Amino acid sequence: MGTSAEIIFRRMLIDDIQDVAEMDEICFGDDSWSEYFFACELLDKNSEYIVGEIEDRVVACSGIKFYPEGAYGMTIAVLPEIQGRGIGKKLLAEIIERAKKRGAKVMIFEVRVNNDSAIHIYKKFGFKIVGRIKDYYMGGEDAFRMYANLGEINANYI
Repeated sequence: MGTSAEIIFRRMLIDDIQDVAEMDEICFGDDSWSEYFFACELLDKNSEYIVGEIEDRVVACSGIKFYPEGAYGMTIAVLPEIQGRGIGKKLLAEIIERAKKRGAKVMIFEVRVNNDSAIHIYKKFGFKIVGRIKDYYMGGEDAFRMYANLGEINANYI
């Protein structure tokens, strides 16, 4: 996979589930989701999942669930071997735009308290830490709940 290859985002398809579940396992280990979970999410009319591809290989994934006037970030995953290239930032920008198009006014994510790179990106976009959830992840790790008013998102960062 070339370092200058362009990432392409598209809606996740049923055919992507195995690749996405394998990537999720690599990224999240015990906290990863099953193929069945991803299949159920794809069938949910209130959810939207997208994948990022480089040279026809799924290298990133994100999902959002919609509720009245808002969106809940279900996941953002980028394969470790290509992290640090700005793909997470592009992926977050993509799902924010998709959420806005569906009428979402706010967005919420949970993020591991020790995931400094993700927290940094969320903050650059205008997300704020609004709480801490004890034992949110397997193994007892805590999460920060992060919130953004999509009308106040840092468009210059996108």
